[in-house]
Amino acid sequence: MVLLGDAAWCVTLFAGYGSALAVGGADRLGTELERHPGDIGAALAAWEAALRPEVDKKQRLGRRVKGVYAPANPLLLWLTQLPLRLAALPPVRRYMTRRFIKG
Repeated sequence: MVLLGDAAWCVTLFAGYGSALAVGGADRLGTELERHPGDIGAALAAWEAALRPEVDKKQRLGRRVKGVYAPANPLLLWLTQLPLRLAALPPVRRYMTRRFIKG
């Protein structure tokens, strides 16, 4: 069994990197299986070695920015939601519609 994407790497819940690594990882796995016919262990080792640097980078990024997407502090959560709350106010919504949608 080979795990791909989020199941294999658990990079971050928010940015979609797992999907990209799943597609790229599947392609790379196929390439490595072709390069190492009959030696699945070698193919998997080469596949892991090829993907590991990018996975490590995305995992570090996910840990660094997790507070942006999931603030631990209720005040920070409220502040991150403030722009959406403001945009829902009728005067702001009308202004944004005139400014950005209707031209």
